[in-house]
Amino acid sequence: MRDAMIEYGGLRDLLRERGHEVPDGEPGGDALRDRPDRALVSAGLVGEAEMAEALAAYLGVPFAGTERFPAAPLEAGGATLSFLRQSRILPVEERADLLILAVADPLDRSALQAMELLVGKEIRLEVASPSDLDRAFDRLYGQGADTALAQQGEKAAATGEDGPAVRLLEDLVRTAISNRASDLHLEPSGAGLRLRYRIDGRLMELGARPPAYLTDMLVGRIKVLSGLNIAEKRLPQDGRASMSVAGRKIDIRVSTAPTLNGESVVLRLLDPERGPTDIERLGLAPPVAEALTAVLAAPHGMVLATGPTGSGKTTTLYAALRRLNLAERKIVTLEDPIEYRLDGVNQIQVNPRIGLGFANLLRSVLRHDPDVIMVGEIRDEETARLAVQAALTGHLVLSTLHTNDAPGAAARLMDMGIEPYLLSASLRAVLAQRLVRRLCPECGGKERVEEVAATRLGLPSGSEIGKAVGCPRCHQTGYRGRLVLSEIMPMDELLEAAIAGRADASRLRSVLDKDLSMLADARRRLLAGETTAGEVLAVLGGARA
Repeated sequence: MRDAMIEYGGLRDLLRERGHEVPDGEPGGDALRDRPDRALVSAGLVGEAEMAEALAAYLGVPFAGTERFPAAPLEAGGATLSFLRQSRILPVEERADLLILAVADPLDRSALQAMELLVGKEIRLEVASPSDLDRAFDRLYGQGADTALAQQGEKAAATGEDGPAVRLLEDLVRTAISNRASDLHLEPSGAGLRLRYRIDGRLMELGARPPAYLTDMLVGRIKVLSGLNIAEKRLPQDGRASMSVAGRKIDIRVSTAPTLNGESVVLRLLDPERGPTDIERLGLAPPVAEALTAVLAAPHGMVLATGPTGSGKTTTLYAALRRLNLAERKIVTLEDPIEYRLDGVNQIQVNPRIGLGFANLLRSVLRHDPDVIMVGEIRDEETARLAVQAALTGHLVLSTLHTNDAPGAAARLMDMGIEPYLLSASLRAVLAQRLVRRLCPECGGKERVEEVAATRLGLPSGSEIGKAVGCPRCHQTGYRGRLVLSEIMPMDELLEAAIAGRADASRLRSVLDKDLSMLADARRRLLAGETTAGEVLAVLGGARA
């Protein structure tokens, strides 16, 4: 292995050869200067798994994938679980005179020297992904972990400390972040605490369940961090917390609810590095992104984003706000809740319990001389009418609406009571979007589209489209990450006339430019091998050519 020092230039060149965009200047502050690998991961430029493979190649040692991990735990000289887990050292092969370790940090000499003294034999290293190691510990040492935690819990009960709960929560959030989970669900049951992570829109369990005795301690720890009432277990509560994970701050939205077996807790993880970005980086279809950019250049009017919960509407609006956030503009947002903090933007939290609803706040905000207003969601006629009036009086208004597609938004507002002539004069565009899972780049394949799917999606018979396979990197799902399917309905003379004539959603869709439709975007994604027909049909339903 190379000397225990990593030169940024050499690591940068190696990563570039592997297809990563790495800057010439080293990211991170002075504290990370001696570890450019950590600086690149903390800056979000390279993923943990990709960095582990690159680090192994740089140091000249093997890379240990999940297939390298043992089926049962090894003795390894009797090393304690707490030491192995904390140091992220996993024994993967043991012989009479040799012990092979999979490690997250091959430069941690103190931990490796401790292992040498303990086992009294030659030690060889292999580099593994930290998150892969965490999952392996959960799988291999589930019973041992329970025993260790039980001992710590007895000590905590005697001393009045909550150490095990603190460490458990940190481990759970770290696992969620390393696996790109958007939410963490803690659900009590008769068999203990069930943990599920929402990854790419689907819930899955990772690792062993923690012991039942830790449930109340863990929920209490979460309540303390988020400022909730620890004693109140009969009513739902909502709060917010922050934690430092992998060198960066993670905002967490907390929601609790009483269930038959105890309090259920959901943590929404808001990672700034995965938060709102610029429009060009959202992954919208090129013609849709171009049309949206043109609409945002208008000085006034109303722009709506539609789609079901969790389809990325708020992220798109945040990206639009970043584009509009200039020194000469005053931007005010009304949100429930505020998900990400934007510098230079006046963000207001809606609180209906004290009379701060969307409609009341919108009336007040109009007296603050704003140029751009974002309304988190239009839920009723009063808010819709105020938003339309604001758009007609010289403000650019951005908001979201729950409809199935872009044409349905105009019909929904008319159903709310907005007069067609006001809507046609104020509406500038409606963007609709859905999220579908992206094929895993490691194992994704191709297959001929089935005739039924080809007919429903308007694809040529026999077309080659993406196929999900499954590998350890994607948890055997065949998918890793998500991409957006989008459509936009920018207003033109035909659409304005149709709305003024109170046209329904089907009539408006017939006028919509077919190249700007979500179905056209879905076809492009399928033929490019980015997703599968099953994913597209699941979100588009009765698609038609």
